[in-house]
Amino acid sequence: MTYLKVNVDAPIQLISAGEFVNEVPWKHMSRSIENFELILGVQETVYIREEREDFEVGEGDILLLYPGRTHKGYRESLPGVKFYWFHFDVPTTPNVLSNEEMKQETSAMDGLLQRHGVMRDIYLPQCVQADNGDRIHIIVNQILHVANSHYLTYHSANYLFTSLLIEISELALSRLLSNPHSQGNVSFNKIIEWTRIHAEEPLTVTDLARKFNYNKDYISRLFKQNTGMRPLEFVHSIRINKAKELISRTDMSIKQVAEEAGYTDEKYFMRLFKKRVYMTPSQYRNAYHKTFMNNV
Repeated sequence: MTYLKVNVDAPIQLISAGEFVNEVPWKHMSRSIENFELILGVQETVYIREEREDFEVGEGDILLLYPGRTHKGYRESLPGVKFYWFHFDVPTTPNVLSNEEMKQETSAMDGLLQRHGVMRDIYLPQCVQADNGDRIHIIVNQILHVANSHYLTYHSANYLFTSLLIEISELALSRLLSNPHSQGNVSFNKIIEWTRIHAEEPLTVTDLARKFNYNKDYISRLFKQNTGMRPLEFVHSIRINKAKELISRTDMSIKQVAEEAGYTDEKYFMRLFKKRVYMTPSQYRNAYHKTFMNNV
């Protein structure tokens, strides 16, 4: 595993972006390009070899391909394969860290964060699984819309793309670093994870308290202290993010989206969505509809 270290005092330059779809068996061409490519798997699996290393990019997988290296498919993808792709450049000579060098960087990060509270660099692993795919897919759809809408502001797509890279870096670092907000609170991490997995089910504070053997007031305080939200607010935030992803990625009706997100009452869902997102589900769908699609 390698990591690309990039300073983000200025936005990263996005060169081009799109959505690849193919309804027949397909294998990636052999080629070498002069810029970085980021691939996010959506459906089926892409089989890519970089020099002598093989990668499988399935749903939620993120792969970073380096410039000047030979990339080619080593196996056919099934019909229906789909992924997002982004070509980009970094402002200076790429700083590529080995696994051992990355360990040395992370060992110094805790002290840096305690002294300054911020970092000015991001760290992009060559491959990672996006368990926070909802947020990432929402940003991706915004990038594709802006990149293909010819905005007059030069850096419009660059800023959005940089936010995507920051999200990926935060995802990777969270797995390498102990989270300063959750040290000594492993049990709450389990509560959060269980809540995230079951957010689409009918949940009450009583359900959470009973599941983890706490009283309702205590578990409410835990959520407020660690997330800034009450338990049901947290559940709604997960559901609405799920709905935003479905609205931007699929052609599901609003009623279907509501049900998939965990709401049986479509009208209640629409009111809640507008309250939290400041637009209706239909307006949100129309806001990010321009995407460059290719199949070669």
